[in-house]
Amino acid sequence: MLFRKRNERIRKIGGSTVNITLDETLRPLWKLTLYCGVLLDWCLPASNNSRLCQVLRCIGIFISSSLLFAMLLFELTQLLVGIESASNIHAIIPNLLWSVPIFIAFAVQLYSLRQRRKFLGFFKKWRQLEMEIAHLNPHRVMCESRKMHVMMYVTYGFMTMASLVSLGLDIFNRPEATYLMSTYQIVRETIPLLLIGTIHLMSILLIWILSSLADFIPAFTYYHASLAVSCLENEVRTLFAKRNYADDLLHHSISSRLSSAVARLDSFPVKQSNLKPAAIELEESVRLIWTRFEAIDEMVSRADSLFGSFMVYGQAGAIFFTTALVYSVLYNLSDALQLRSAGPVLSYSMNLIAIVFRFVSSLIISSHLHRSTGKFRASLTYLLSKHWNRMTKEDRELFRSFLWRLQIDPLVARPLGVYCITPSVLLSVFGVIVSYVIVLLQTK
Repeated sequence: MLFRKRNERIRKIGGSTVNITLDETLRPLWKLTLYCGVLLDWCLPASNNSRLCQVLRCIGIFISSSLLFAMLLFELTQLLVGIESASNIHAIIPNLLWSVPIFIAFAVQLYSLRQRRKFLGFFKKWRQLEMEIAHLNPHRVMCESRKMHVMMYVTYGFMTMASLVSLGLDIFNRPEATYLMSTYQIVRETIPLLLIGTIHLMSILLIWILSSLADFIPAFTYYHASLAVSCLENEVRTLFAKRNYADDLLHHSISSRLSSAVARLDSFPVKQSNLKPAAIELEESVRLIWTRFEAIDEMVSRADSLFGSFMVYGQAGAIFFTTALVYSVLYNLSDALQLRSAGPVLSYSMNLIAIVFRFVSSLIISSHLHRSTGKFRASLTYLLSKHWNRMTKEDRELFRSFLWRLQIDPLVARPLGVYCITPSVLLSVFGVIVSYVIVLLQTK
């Protein structure tokens, strides 16, 4: 209830406008992982902390982690067995496509449970920062549309359902596949195929939930940081607009007094008006904006170290999956053309589309921070050059120092400090994938 009241306070600051906070963006995923027994509370403290609920959540987490660990051991065993008998690389790709995502999901769950208190501390600090920025500019909001958030959640839900349906059909059509427990005849005779399919489907569902967690938390955090930077940019523009209006009033007041003096041939000196350019001095306002920017930078640095492992491991896995799936599609393309059927490449193509969408959308959302910082720097440069003659020497030095700060250390997402997330990263990744696909095709 306390966090809902804080969000309502942020909403009321802008009057009729509505600000969508980071808590509200991640709330659907937080509820899903909390009430499905996948994780404990990591974004917001649970409202119902009764002992019975805590016990049930711990039991659910134990069951889900045990299931992922058991499936990981099975898939790794099947992978080692397949490597010994495989005639080429393509023969073990299905086992790799099963074992790697289970490993990533299991690692994400363990890491989230270990860093739970740090997660809660980070989001608590972020709520305070959102309140400070909302008070700095009460007439603007950081995020007022749910379109992008809803689209991402709906798309991930659709891909999850499609994966479950395709896997279910695969289990009943090809129960002897090496990546399924039913590959052993004794298992098929002992355990009903429906139960085997349920176990595999549950593991796939957990993989999608935890992979969504690894994608959404850092991406949406960087996205809301970019919205906060845009809010600071709007505040700077508003500040200069108020200053221009006040300067025009001052100039008009002085001109009127001079005209009256000349008309009356008054020998007394003209007194300057006491009208100030704004309610707050320009220097104080800029320093306050600079302080808020440094606070955003600090939170982004914390996100880089806290959630960076999600992005590094998840995107490394996405590059591996994309390379393997592109290779598999090209490997089976000749058979599909001869049979005039999409069957040999259909499953690989569907998985490839899902992986590419996840990877590209996560990078694009995270790269908004780089774009917002560049836009903020360009706007500050433009305003500084436009109003240079009207500014005092102290204001000029302050703005130049702030602009130099933005240039030498730009605010950008750096997961674990390994690389910077910018739109140009897609070109680098594309080159890496093409190179590895060519190498794999040469081994055919």
